[in-house]
Amino acid sequence: MPERDFNEKRPDLQLEVGHGVAVDLRSLANASQKFASLIDEVGGDFAGVERPVKWIVEVEPGSVLLPLQAEAAIDDLRPGVAEQIGGVIADGLALLEREPVRPEYFTDKALDLAKELAMLGGDKLPIAVRNGRSPVRITNQLAANVEKVLGEPRETIGTIEGRLDALNVHGQSPHFSIWPAGDKRVKCSFGQRLDLDHDILPAVKKRVAAHGRIKTRPSGERLSVVVDELTVIGESPIPPDEVKGILRGYGEQAEW
Repeated sequence: MPERDFNEKRPDLQLEVGHGVAVDLRSLANASQKFASLIDEVGGDFAGVERPVKWIVEVEPGSVLLPLQAEAAIDDLRPGVAEQIGGVIADGLALLEREPVRPEYFTDKALDLAKELAMLGGDKLPIAVRNGRSPVRITNQLAANVEKVLGEPRETIGTIEGRLDALNVHGQSPHFSIWPAGDKRVKCSFGQRLDLDHDILPAVKKRVAAHGRIKTRPSGERLSVVVDELTVIGESPIPPDEVKGILRGYGEQAEW
Protein backbone atom coordinates (compact mmCIF):
# COMPACT_ATOMS: atom_id res chain seq x y z
CA MET A 1 0.00 0.00 0.00
CA PRO A 2 1.54 3.39 -0.98
CA GLU A 3 2.48 5.81 1.77
CA ARG A 4 0.00 8.56 2.41
CA ASP A 5 0.82 12.16 3.16
CA PHE A 6 -1.45 12.83 6.14
CA ASN A 7 -1.13 16.57 5.63
CA GLU A 8 -2.81 16.20 2.26
CA LYS A 9 -6.52 17.05 2.46
CA ARG A 10 -8.35 14.74 0.11
CA PRO A 11 -11.31 12.39 0.39
CA ASP A 12 -10.55 8.78 1.24
CA LEU A 13 -13.60 7.64 -0.73
CA GLN A 14 -16.13 9.24 -2.99
CA LEU A 15 -19.56 7.91 -3.91
CA GLU A 16 -21.02 9.19 -7.15
CA VAL A 17 -24.70 8.48 -7.82
CA GLY A 18 -26.37 9.24 -11.13
CA HIS A 19 -23.64 11.10 -13.01
CA GLY A 20 -25.29 13.40 -15.52
CA VAL A 21 -28.86 12.40 -14.66
CA ALA A 22 -31.46 13.52 -12.12
CA VAL A 23 -31.53 11.37 -8.97
CA ASP A 24 -34.58 11.00 -6.74
CA LEU A 25 -34.12 11.25 -2.96
CA ARG A 26 -35.10 7.64 -2.23
CA SER A 27 -32.51 6.28 -4.69
CA LEU A 28 -29.83 8.55 -3.21
CA ALA A 29 -30.72 7.44 0.32
CA ASN A 30 -30.77 3.74 -0.57
CA ALA A 31 -27.43 3.94 -2.40
CA SER A 32 -25.87 5.86 0.50
CA GLN A 33 -27.19 3.37 3.04
CA LYS A 34 -25.89 0.36 1.10
CA PHE A 35 -22.51 2.03 0.56
CA ALA A 36 -22.25 2.92 4.26
CA SER A 37 -22.94 -0.70 5.23
CA LEU A 38 -20.38 -1.93 2.70
CA ILE A 39 -17.54 0.31 3.88
CA ASP A 40 -18.33 -0.45 7.54
CA GLU A 41 -18.16 -4.18 6.82
CA VAL A 42 -14.90 -4.06 4.84
CA GLY A 43 -13.33 -1.56 7.25
CA GLY A 44 -14.26 -3.70 10.23
CA ASP A 45 -12.74 -6.83 8.72
CA PHE A 46 -9.58 -4.92 7.72
CA ALA A 47 -9.10 -3.37 11.19
CA GLY A 48 -10.25 -6.39 13.14
CA VAL A 49 -12.83 -4.39 15.10
CA GLU A 50 -16.41 -3.41 14.36
CA ARG A 51 -16.82 0.08 12.83
CA PRO A 52 -13.23 1.23 13.39
CA VAL A 53 -13.73 4.65 11.78
CA LYS A 54 -16.46 7.24 11.39
CA TRP A 55 -17.03 8.40 7.84
CA ILE A 56 -17.54 12.15 7.54
CA VAL A 57 -19.11 13.92 4.56
CA GLU A 58 -16.66 16.76 3.95
CA VAL A 59 -18.07 19.89 2.34
CA GLU A 60 -17.16 23.53 2.22
CA PRO A 61 -17.77 25.39 5.50
CA GLY A 62 -21.50 25.72 5.94
CA SER A 63 -24.17 23.12 5.51
CA VAL A 64 -25.02 20.18 3.26
CA LEU A 65 -27.88 21.39 1.08
CA LEU A 66 -30.08 18.94 -0.82
CA PRO A 67 -32.17 20.93 -3.33
CA LEU A 68 -35.29 18.88 -4.13
CA GLN A 69 -37.62 19.37 -7.06
CA ALA A 70 -41.05 17.72 -6.98
CA GLU A 71 -42.06 16.05 -10.22
CA ALA A 72 -45.26 14.11 -10.85
CA ALA A 73 -44.66 10.36 -10.59
CA ILE A 74 -48.11 9.34 -11.88
CA ASP A 75 -49.95 10.38 -15.02
CA ASP A 76 -53.26 11.44 -13.41
CA LEU A 77 -51.90 13.63 -10.59
CA ARG A 78 -54.16 16.61 -9.99
CA PRO A 79 -52.83 19.88 -11.49
CA GLY A 80 -50.77 21.91 -9.06
CA VAL A 81 -50.29 19.14 -6.48
CA ALA A 82 -46.57 18.61 -7.17
CA GLU A 83 -45.90 22.35 -6.81
CA GLN A 84 -47.86 22.60 -3.54
CA ILE A 85 -46.56 19.59 -1.59
CA GLY A 86 -43.27 21.26 -0.64
CA GLY A 87 -45.13 24.18 0.92
CA VAL A 88 -47.45 21.84 2.84
CA ILE A 89 -44.46 20.00 4.31
CA ALA A 90 -42.44 23.11 5.21
CA ASP A 91 -45.46 24.92 6.69
CA GLY A 92 -46.42 21.83 8.68
CA LEU A 93 -42.94 21.50 10.17
CA ALA A 94 -42.92 25.21 11.01
CA LEU A 95 -46.24 24.84 12.82
CA LEU A 96 -44.99 21.84 14.79
CA GLU A 97 -41.85 23.75 15.76
CA ARG A 98 -43.99 26.61 17.13
CA GLU A 99 -46.76 24.75 18.96
CA PRO A 100 -48.28 21.31 19.62
CA VAL A 101 -50.86 21.39 16.82
CA ARG A 102 -51.29 18.69 14.17
CA PRO A 103 -50.68 20.16 10.70
CA GLU A 104 -53.15 19.25 7.99
CA TYR A 105 -52.13 16.11 6.06
CA PHE A 106 -49.67 15.01 8.80
CA THR A 107 -50.65 11.45 9.73
CA ASP A 108 -49.42 9.75 12.91
CA LYS A 109 -46.64 8.19 10.87
CA ALA A 110 -45.65 11.60 9.47
CA LEU A 111 -45.55 12.99 13.01
CA ASP A 112 -43.34 10.10 14.14
CA LEU A 113 -40.94 10.73 11.25
CA ALA A 114 -40.83 14.45 11.97
CA LYS A 115 -39.99 13.65 15.59
CA GLU A 116 -37.20 11.27 14.53
CA LEU A 117 -35.77 13.95 12.24
CA ALA A 118 -35.86 16.50 15.05
CA MET A 119 -34.12 14.10 17.44
CA LEU A 120 -31.26 13.72 14.93
CA GLY A 121 -30.61 17.42 15.08
CA GLY A 122 -28.91 19.57 17.69
CA ASP A 123 -26.09 22.04 18.14
CA LYS A 124 -23.65 19.63 16.52
CA LEU A 125 -26.00 18.79 13.64
CA PRO A 126 -28.33 21.69 12.87
CA ILE A 127 -31.19 20.64 10.59
CA ALA A 128 -33.43 23.05 8.70
CA VAL A 129 -36.03 22.78 5.95
CA ARG A 130 -36.91 25.59 3.57
CA ASN A 131 -39.45 26.12 0.82
CA GLY A 132 -38.31 29.27 -0.96
CA ARG A 133 -38.57 31.27 2.24
CA SER A 134 -36.62 31.51 5.49
CA PRO A 135 -35.44 28.10 6.70
CA VAL A 136 -37.43 26.30 9.40
CA ARG A 137 -34.97 25.12 12.08
CA ILE A 138 -35.91 21.64 13.30
CA THR A 139 -35.16 21.28 17.03
CA ASN A 140 -36.04 19.15 20.03
CA GLN A 141 -38.97 21.50 20.62
CA LEU A 142 -40.62 19.98 17.57
CA ALA A 143 -40.12 16.49 19.03
CA ALA A 144 -41.69 17.58 22.31
CA ASN A 145 -44.65 19.14 20.48
CA VAL A 146 -45.19 15.96 18.47
CA GLU A 147 -45.40 13.94 21.69
CA LYS A 148 -48.11 16.29 22.95
CA VAL A 149 -50.04 16.01 19.69
CA LEU A 150 -49.91 12.22 19.66
CA GLY A 151 -50.80 11.94 23.34
CA GLU A 152 -49.66 9.46 25.95
CA PRO A 153 -50.15 5.83 24.83
CA ARG A 154 -52.28 3.66 27.11
CA GLU A 155 -51.87 -0.05 27.76
CA THR A 156 -54.70 -2.54 27.78
CA ILE A 157 -55.08 -6.32 27.69
CA GLY A 158 -56.52 -7.61 24.44
CA THR A 159 -56.09 -9.56 21.21
CA ILE A 160 -55.16 -8.58 17.67
CA GLU A 161 -55.53 -10.77 14.60
CA GLY A 162 -53.54 -10.74 11.39
CA ARG A 163 -50.68 -12.32 9.48
CA LEU A 164 -47.46 -12.98 11.38
CA ASP A 165 -44.39 -11.84 9.50
CA ALA A 166 -41.03 -10.01 9.76
CA LEU A 167 -39.54 -12.21 12.50
CA ASN A 168 -36.31 -10.81 13.97
CA VAL A 169 -34.43 -12.83 16.59
CA HIS A 170 -31.18 -10.84 16.52
CA GLY A 171 -30.02 -8.89 19.54
CA GLN A 172 -31.46 -8.81 23.03
CA SER A 173 -35.00 -7.82 22.02
CA PRO A 174 -36.40 -10.42 19.58
CA HIS A 175 -39.66 -9.39 17.96
CA PHE A 176 -42.03 -10.08 15.09
CA SER A 177 -44.78 -8.16 13.30
CA ILE A 178 -48.45 -8.76 12.68
CA TRP A 179 -50.38 -7.12 9.84
CA PRO A 180 -54.09 -6.84 10.72
CA ALA A 181 -56.49 -6.68 7.77
CA GLY A 182 -56.33 -3.27 6.11
CA ASP A 183 -54.23 -1.81 8.93
CA LYS A 184 -50.62 -0.92 9.70
CA ARG A 185 -48.18 -3.47 11.00
CA VAL A 186 -47.98 -3.92 14.75
CA LYS A 187 -44.66 -4.70 16.41
CA CYS A 188 -44.89 -7.66 18.80
CA SER A 189 -42.46 -8.48 21.60
CA PHE A 190 -42.02 -11.88 23.19
CA GLY A 191 -43.86 -12.28 26.49
CA GLN A 192 -42.39 -14.53 29.16
CA ARG A 193 -44.62 -17.46 28.17
CA LEU A 194 -43.89 -17.27 24.45
CA ASP A 195 -41.45 -19.80 22.97
CA LEU A 196 -39.69 -19.24 19.64
CA ASP A 197 -39.64 -22.86 18.44
CA HIS A 198 -42.99 -23.95 19.83
CA ASP A 199 -45.13 -20.83 19.31
CA ILE A 200 -43.54 -18.44 16.80
CA LEU A 201 -41.85 -20.45 14.05
CA PRO A 202 -44.91 -22.67 13.29
CA ALA A 203 -47.02 -19.52 12.95
CA VAL A 204 -44.87 -17.57 10.48
CA LYS A 205 -46.82 -16.51 7.35
CA LYS A 206 -50.10 -17.62 8.93
CA ARG A 207 -53.12 -15.85 10.36
CA VAL A 208 -52.79 -15.62 14.11
CA ALA A 209 -54.46 -14.23 17.20
CA ALA A 210 -51.98 -12.54 19.54
CA HIS A 211 -53.12 -11.94 23.10
CA GLY A 212 -51.26 -9.67 25.48
CA ARG A 213 -50.59 -6.10 26.58
CA ILE A 214 -51.47 -3.72 23.74
CA LYS A 215 -50.07 -0.18 23.67
CA THR A 216 -52.48 2.16 21.88
CA ARG A 217 -52.43 5.86 21.07
CA PRO A 218 -55.46 8.06 21.87
CA SER A 219 -56.16 8.09 18.11
CA GLY A 220 -56.70 4.31 18.26
CA GLU A 221 -53.46 3.38 16.48
CA ARG A 222 -51.96 0.23 17.98
CA LEU A 223 -48.26 0.71 18.49
CA SER A 224 -47.05 -2.58 19.96
CA VAL A 225 -48.02 -5.73 21.81
CA VAL A 226 -46.21 -7.78 24.42
CA VAL A 227 -47.58 -11.17 23.37
CA ASP A 228 -48.24 -13.80 26.04
CA GLU A 229 -50.35 -16.18 23.96
CA LEU A 230 -50.25 -16.86 20.22
CA THR A 231 -52.76 -19.01 18.34
CA VAL A 232 -52.85 -19.93 14.65
CA ILE A 233 -56.40 -19.25 13.42
CA GLY A 234 -56.17 -19.72 9.66
CA GLU A 235 -54.31 -21.52 6.90
CA SER A 236 -56.50 -20.37 3.99
CA PRO A 237 -55.40 -17.78 1.41
CA ILE A 238 -55.45 -14.23 2.73
CA PRO A 239 -58.38 -12.05 1.57
CA PRO A 240 -57.53 -9.28 -0.95
CA ASP A 241 -58.17 -6.48 1.57
CA GLU A 242 -55.68 -8.04 3.98
CA VAL A 243 -53.10 -8.51 1.23
CA LYS A 244 -53.30 -4.74 0.70
CA GLY A 245 -52.54 -4.22 4.38
CA ILE A 246 -49.58 -6.59 4.27
CA LEU A 247 -48.06 -4.92 1.22
CA ARG A 248 -48.51 -1.52 2.83
CA GLY A 249 -46.62 -2.79 5.85
CA TYR A 250 -43.71 -3.93 3.71
CA GLY A 251 -43.65 -0.55 1.99
CA GLU A 252 -43.46 1.24 5.31
CA GLN A 253 -40.20 -0.50 6.12
CA ALA A 254 -38.56 0.94 3.02
CA GLU A 255 -40.08 4.41 3.07
CA TRP A 256 -38.36 7.63 4.06
